[in-house]
Amino acid sequence: MASLAVEPALEFRRDRALPYLVEYWYLGSRTTRYMVVRRFREVLAHAEIGPGDRVLDLGCGWAYGTNWARALGAHVSGIDLGMDQLGWARRAMPDAAGLGLVQANANALPYRDQTFDRVVSVEMMEHVFRPDRPRVLGEIARVVRPGGRISLSTPNTISPVEVAKVWLMLMASVRGRLPSGWFREAPDDAGTYHPYRYHHPIALAELRDGLEGAGFRVLGARRFLWVIKTLPDAALPAGRALEWVAERLPLVSRLGATTLVWAERV
Repeated sequence: MASLAVEPALEFRRDRALPYLVEYWYLGSRTTRYMVVRRFREVLAHAEIGPGDRVLDLGCGWAYGTNWARALGAHVSGIDLGMDQLGWARRAMPDAAGLGLVQANANALPYRDQTFDRVVSVEMMEHVFRPDRPRVLGEIARVVRPGGRISLSTPNTISPVEVAKVWLMLMASVRGRLPSGWFREAPDDAGTYHPYRYHHPIALAELRDGLEGAGFRVLGARRFLWVIKTLPDAALPAGRALEWVAERLPLVSRLGATTLVWAERV
């Protein structure tokens, strides 16, 4: 079984079309690679995955986390609503047939009750249609056995990055140059909903309440990640050192870019 201290090695050909998250984040700069790996490592660590655990990666995208959970000795399944990244993962990830990749909506998971010991989710909840969120959390609770665990991350609504998005959206000259993922005011319109164009981060208090209402006992929460994606690679060691300090300052740590919550099924 692999250790969480070492991420599984992955190599992809750059002369072929790659998903955005692979090309510009995982294979981008050292800084963006660090941010990707850090989020997955924190989520997987707090899931406490053991050999033989049945693990669902919810919103698996290109199946990076699914593959890492498998390297930890788990029996994995990955689910995503979008087919572009999922289709690429089925073709390009090592031993993709063993990743159990399924296209489906999280509000109607195609699994029996109590199928999984663990559910992990990295940066997915903010893309879930807000009216569907209680049902999604209920579906997660349904497929997790009692005593099983969920570990998920999502953008921190009070981080400087998310606060800046709100204000930048008011500037027409800036808005046209921003990616659609910044458009927090996308309406709750089921007819036009698409996860990649829908970005509504969920506050920690709301997430806690939702998990508890669905049948989980929240075990802990934290905010982390202070390195910004535009940081030059040469400055990454200094950035990580400052991040280490920031995450240990009680008031400052609350403003980290990512919220992490882990909970146990009652």
